Amino acid sequence: MARGRSKGLGPVLPAQAVYARYEEALSRYLRRRVRRPEDIADLVQEIFELFVRRKERAEVVRNPLAYLFRIAFHVVGTALDDERRSPVMFDSEAAVEALAAQPPTSSGEDAEELAVREDVKAALAKLPKNHLIALLMVEGEGLSCKEAATLSGFTPATIASYVTHARAALKLALDDAADSRTRKSQEGLP
Repeated sequence: MARGRSKGLGPVLPAQAVYARYEEALSRYLRRRVRRPEDIADLVQEIFELFVRRKERAEVVRNPLAYLFRIAFHVVGTALDDERRSPVMFDSEAAVEALAAQPPTSSGEDAEELAVREDVKAALAKLPKNHLIALLMVEGEGLSCKEAATLSGFTPATIASYVTHARAALKLALDDAADSRTRKSQEGLP
């Protein structure tokens, strides 16, 4: 058999081509089966990750779409079981509101500390909902990625990814805010 060909069925599609070709069909399938639309992108990523792992074996996948749907069936079943076992949902908007409503920790807080607190609130409010959920569970509650995944319904890898992205976004936002405050103070502006 020629390299890159599958027993007379045409060229073997690389994983990226399979993704481009079947991602929309897979997303439609998932939209009809999952309760939370925000989970679809994560589930698609997980399905294609499993597909790529399978693709690295010696066997040939003759019908990639059918194979993807079989994987999707099992991934959706697992996600729905996890959701059923852990019905606790995390309300990120309530967390941001609670953070905003917190009184200063001491009466002697100076203007700089208040400005930093406001910068943190603004940076947290700009994070995507899923990133904020993951960050608050791991950093705020001290949960491991595995524990946060169990509670949120995401995979541990997704939680770790969201926390990493959230930390990076917060660092950039807080650095920008600090630079802005420094420039304003040097210019004599309030």
